[in-house]
Parts: sequence; C-alpha cells; structure tokens
Amino acid sequence: MNETDIEIDLSDSPMHERHAIVFDAWEAVEEKSAVKLRSDHNPRPLFHHFASEFAGLHDWTYTKEGPERWDVTIKKLETPTPNQEELEASIEAAIAEIRPYLQGDGGDIEVVEINAEDMSVAVMLTGACKGCPSAALTLKNGVETTIKKHVPKIREIVAVQATD
Repeated sequence: MNETDIEIDLSDSPMHERHAIVFDAWEAVEEKSAVKLRSDHNPRPLFHHFASEFAGLHDWTYTKEGPERWDVTIKKLETPTPNQEELEASIEAAIAEIRPYLQGDGGDIEVVEINAEDMSVAVMLTGACKGCPSAALTLKNGVETTIKKHVPKIREIVAVQATD
C-alpha cells in the first residue's frame, strides 16, 4: 500500500452516502495513489459512474469479489501537466460546457485568470449568478467539477467578485 492511499470500509455506511464518500476520497487522493474500498455489496454502479466521469484517469481493480465482501482498488493515474496554452484551451472548453446552464438561469461566467504555475483558475459569476444564494454551490458542484474533469491537475477555483 502506498502511504498516500486512502482506505474506506463502506459496509457500515448508509447506502445513500456511499458514492459521496468515495468521490470525496477520490478528490483527496494524489496521483499514482489509490482509494481502496471495502463493501458488503458489488460496487458495479460506482464502477460505471467512474467510467463516465473519470475515463482514462483511473484504474479499477477488484481484489476480492463477493459474495459477502467486495474489495476494490481505484488508482488515480498520473496525468501530464499542461502548459499555459493547453491549460487555457481546456479551461475554455470546460467553461463552454457549463455556460449554457448558467445562461439558462440568467447568469454567466467569465474567466479572470488562469495560472499554470500554481494550477489555479479565477472566475467571476455574472448576471443573475452574481448575487445568487446558490452561487457557492454552483461554483463548487458545477464550475469546479467541470473544470477539474477537463483539467484534473487544477488545484483551486477562486471566485472573484465584480467591482461595480
């Protein structure tokens, strides 16, 4: 076991919380490390979720397959570090993916700064999103998730407030 691996026993966790527990661990684990989980049922739906969200970014290995216990190792694969130009193109692709949803609610998003050195992105929510009570949730669950799907090495998404 790698010292940065994360081990989780889901057997005592409520069913409706299990995927969230694994995804939180996945976000926390470093590249070339793994989330090792134990479950009292086959985590096949989780496998499909990983296949759709993290295609090419993980390796899924069953180390024990039922009938009473399943052990799975989900290794986070190393991804290349993009240069500034590649980073900007990937961020723009991510923003283009999320923008229609924001615009559908009367808002929008602007990229303020992309920093390849510290792998951070500063964004500004505009329009109806600017003062929305759900802005923090939109930033975390929509914008950050989409950007990190396009650029897994991004470490931080920072919200910048408009100066009026």
